[in-house]
Amino acid sequence: MDYSIYFIPTPIGNLEDITIRAINILKKVDIIACEDTRESKKLLDYYDIDKPLTSYHKFNEMSKGKDIIENVKTGKTYGIITDQGMPGISDPGHILIKKCIEEEISYTILPGASSLITALVGSGLDNNKFSYYGFIPKKNSDKKDLYNKLEIEENTSIIFDTPHNLENTISDFKEIFPERKLCIARELTKKFEEYLLYDINKINIADITLKGEFVLILSGKVITNNESLEDYKDEIKLLLEEGKKTKDISKIIKDKSSFSKNEIYNYIISLQKN
Repeated sequence: MDYSIYFIPTPIGNLEDITIRAINILKKVDIIACEDTRESKKLLDYYDIDKPLTSYHKFNEMSKGKDIIENVKTGKTYGIITDQGMPGISDPGHILIKKCIEEEISYTILPGASSLITALVGSGLDNNKFSYYGFIPKKNSDKKDLYNKLEIEENTSIIFDTPHNLENTISDFKEIFPERKLCIARELTKKFEEYLLYDINKINIADITLKGEFVLILSGKVITNNESLEDYKDEIKLLLEEGKKTKDISKIIKDKSSFSKNEIYNYIISLQKN
């Protein structure tokens, strides 16, 4: 079956990490929509692909998406690519796919390179179940929300981060998840590719080259099957009677248990209500 729009993964580093089908589709479509025409030109020139390019990025995703749909209705075919990896995953594409569904436009997703899965497999951490959280947020309030979710996340987590923010992230992780493991996957498929697996409390940021793209693989919350917050009930009550603040008690219990501060805090509040 021929489609109107093809969502095509591109190499995350090594230009040879692209499928034969992807190359053939890029040669076949009428127009290629890409994040950065200069970046995409390097890949297209490598495979001798000469097609009209149109800029399609997060700042014009809504308006350009409408243009693409209208052009498709006139018979044009599109290849949608990003600078690296799978369109629609922390890159433009998801909104256009939803629009294709609404407008009953035929589309398909080609399989291919993805830094998420590459880093997860390379980390050696449990990959039977995993959760993806996108980039570490810039706003402190959004970052706090993310950390609250990671505190209680039992699955292995996949997170993106940038070189200039990684030092802050590691500092935060040391405070919140000191007992967990973290794989820092860097420059995947490129010459200086690294998989660095650490106990978080032992990470020395000076040992990490703060250049390139980073994918962080965080082990899940450690579950102790027989442990219960009820085990700490008497101790918590005693600390409350001594006048300790709820947040201070939460920290004391967290340091000796596998529970998150949120879980402990909510338990203490429930005790105070009874």
